[in-house]
Amino acid sequence: MGKWAKGLFGREEIGEIGVVLAGTIRPEVEKEMLGLFDEVLSSRDAVYHGHLVRKGKKTYPVVTNVYGAPAMVDVLAEMHDGGCRTVMFIGYAYGGFKNLDVGSIMIPERSYHFDGLYHAITLDREAAFPDKDLKRKIEALFTQEQVVYVNGVNISVPAVTFQLPHHNQKYLALKPDTVEMELAACLSRAADIGVRAVGVLVISDNRSTSIHDAAKKQLRYDAKRKVAQALVRHLDDLQFPSIKMKKPFTIDEHLASIIEDPKNKINIYRNT
Repeated sequence: MGKWAKGLFGREEIGEIGVVLAGTIRPEVEKEMLGLFDEVLSSRDAVYHGHLVRKGKKTYPVVTNVYGAPAMVDVLAEMHDGGCRTVMFIGYAYGGFKNLDVGSIMIPERSYHFDGLYHAITLDREAAFPDKDLKRKIEALFTQEQVVYVNGVNISVPAVTFQLPHHNQKYLALKPDTVEMELAACLSRAADIGVRAVGVLVISDNRSTSIHDAAKKQLRYDAKRKVAQALVRHLDDLQFPSIKMKKPFTIDEHLASIIEDPKNKINIYRNT
């Protein structure tokens, strides 16, 4: 345990509470988000950016530029490997179903798998859900910090430019509020490996505003910053007992069990 986390964060033990900033992020905004902490201990540029930061005497993993469901799954496994057991997901979403204003904040009660990820693994898994205790705590913190939010239903899709049309009958039956790419995978993966997770979505575009609308970009950045600031101020309030799992998850054991001929004596993951 710990070598996968060390590859991304520079240490085998990274802290129990982490933050994921999903979607692309400008370098100056990333720097500003990291500046909410006392010190950046390490930063590594992989497919996504892994940062280990310090606030007070504690360290926290922060991952930015997480784009797409597959990346989200790997990020959670690496965070888990370093001992992280609570994750706050902050991402952007399209809000045109009900034309939520750009910069609005939504905490999904459930997120549906249209991303194609879990269909290949668990055929009957349609939706993913946040950890109830963590969600209640985040909502209480937002109320305390005067962060206005709404609850709703989210759909996670494969890509911005490759998804079902929004008049699709299944979309309409679910009555979604938002659509994005990573949250369903985050919530499902977290539940599978014993991590508490909750998602906070900031509306980036809707039917009347494009994601390329320069005049509205600042609105969504300001909202994302406000959410991050509120969460960072209360990280110590997000300590929960560990989730009891039937079987502990480790990356090497999982990889050893799924590659071709897992009983082969030269299976490199079996021998670690």
